Amino acid sequence: MTCTTIFAQEKNNAPITKKKVTIEIPVDSVKVKKSLIKKIKDAFKFRANFRKGEEERIIAIINRLEKPTPSKDTTVNNTYITNNNVPISTIQKQIDSLFTDFTTSVDSTKISNIDINNLVNKLLPMVQKKIDFEKEDEKRQDKIKQIRDLLQHPYGIMTTVTINKIPVKKILRKVDRNTEVYGFHPYWMNKFYLNYNYKALHTLIYYGYELNGKTGGYKTLNDWNNAEIIPKAKKEGCKVLLCIFDKDKKSIDHFLKNSDAQSRLITDIKTLLEEKKADGVNIFFEDFGETNRANFTEFTKLFSKNLKYGKTPYQVTVTLPVINNNNYDIAEIEPFVDRFIIDFTKKNNYGPILPLKVSNYSLDVGIDGYLNKNIPPEKVIACLTYNGILWQYKSKKSDYKFYNTIVKEYLTNHTPVYDKNNGARIDIVKNKKDTLSQLWYDDVQTISDKYDFIRNKGIGGIGIWGLGSDDGRPEMWNALIDKTMYIKVQTTVLPPPQKPGRWASWKIKFEKEKEIYRILLNTPCKFSEKHTKIMVSDDIVIMTTKILFGILVIVVAYSLNQQKKLGDDWEKRKLFYGILTFLSLVLTALVALCLFLNPKFSAFGLSADGKCETSITTVLKILAVGFIIGLIAMKFLIFPLMKPKDIP
Repeated sequence: MTCTTIFAQEKNNAPITKKKVTIEIPVDSVKVKKSLIKKIKDAFKFRANFRKGEEERIIAIINRLEKPTPSKDTTVNNTYITNNNVPISTIQKQIDSLFTDFTTSVDSTKISNIDINNLVNKLLPMVQKKIDFEKEDEKRQDKIKQIRDLLQHPYGIMTTVTINKIPVKKILRKVDRNTEVYGFHPYWMNKFYLNYNYKALHTLIYYGYELNGKTGGYKTLNDWNNAEIIPKAKKEGCKVLLCIFDKDKKSIDHFLKNSDAQSRLITDIKTLLEEKKADGVNIFFEDFGETNRANFTEFTKLFSKNLKYGKTPYQVTVTLPVINNNNYDIAEIEPFVDRFIIDFTKKNNYGPILPLKVSNYSLDVGIDGYLNKNIPPEKVIACLTYNGILWQYKSKKSDYKFYNTIVKEYLTNHTPVYDKNNGARIDIVKNKKDTLSQLWYDDVQTISDKYDFIRNKGIGGIGIWGLGSDDGRPEMWNALIDKTMYIKVQTTVLPPPQKPGRWASWKIKFEKEKEIYRILLNTPCKFSEKHTKIMVSDDIVIMTTKILFGILVIVVAYSLNQQKKLGDDWEKRKLFYGILTFLSLVLTALVALCLFLNPKFSAFGLSADGKCETSITTVLKILAVGFIIGLIAMKFLIFPLMKPKDIP
């Protein structure tokens, strides 16, 4: 069985980094360490009920204890969690603690088999957890690598499976999405846009149009007109929306009560979208109060009608707070809005930015709150954040931290504690009783759990606020790809080939031959020796040329003889004149074709070294020679036959 693979475009293989799991033990005397390692190996090796395959795997891991290798990435053991929600760093601590307790509490000269067996019994489940997790992570990394490779081929990779050189089926592998992904690009993140993975995004939202509520124009466009991210995102296949935002309650109040300001906004926005060939807008009014509920409804209807039903239909999305507070008439505006983006990125009380459950601001409560208002699930987008939040323990003051800042400045010196509902937490303490501050954030596993939760809710998609806050850290993009994309495989079984009939066989051969002649006549320099090998009619052309040349010689000889005998009384001279003219023209074309196809004749056409020697000068020379030959033929062969009879 063989496979033939066709690539949609050139493939670029992205490198994959495999994580090395290391186990470290506390520094101890060389004598105690070597003695302990030897006894542990022996215990694993000769334990009666231990399977041989498991022995070898465990012994290989124990061997690593003798030469511990520090991980190059200090966040590896902190950013991954097992399926049981146990961080890998916790398993590592348990192993370290186990060896510390054993080596400090047991006299190396009095280590008994019972002590070793007890240690082995405790060590086995821990090591097995690390083995299982390592395998799980390798599968995940392999899946991500395959998706990244396939993303370089927008139309997928087609593989034809053949048996005995007969195609039996075609397999198309391509990347598909199981949910939409919206990424907010804040205008102040412009320097990071080159590191975005645009293929992981469905839509990019440019947070840039700051509304002037009094006029309906903008306070600033934040470089929307010149931002290089917009054409780059479009080129990568992303839709692009312009976010209209206003954080001033008075400004929003004035705008929602001013029809002229609303009309100006509509005019300006349509112009901006048309200039950048963008796909729509996102309305992001953070607070306008219950008194403007009806005004916002009317504005949304007017805005949507002008953008969605014009010359170019644009998408209209609205960002909503987690808790509605009766500001939005969802039932009224739902038909005019394409997507509702629930903003889970704001924090109003102490603790994590986005709990999974329990809290009124949790992912569970927030999504269900809007689904219960009968919004179609496919219109709901849950927007998360890559940022963490640092709380001062006593003052309760908070400060947002970028994900890459958390990795660089906190994870190198602190080990996070994981909470199933709330995410990861770092406690920064002065001593055991005095906690100075707490840092809550999402890492790969906690945000992956939230992605799974969102998908299980069956809503339209996921939003990410603060693209660029993870700059230099690939793991967040990998988590997004892992949870929102998959490899779709389509298999097409091909019908068994049918032997073509005689007419169909000749028709196929004729079509192939016609295509070769099309190349020969239209683009002669693309015609190569391989075409001459495929061509069937070249031998026929040579044979036909020889036959016609022989016929021409016979006709010329016969004509001259008849002209000599009968003179002007030869009645068929016009017929033979036509035959001679036809043969001369056909032979001229056939001779030129034969010379073109002959590599040994290097004046024009194919040459021995495979280069195209055809040039305009050569063609002109050929035409000149042909014209001279034609004149001679007319003078001595054709004109005598056309001489009128002498009339007495």
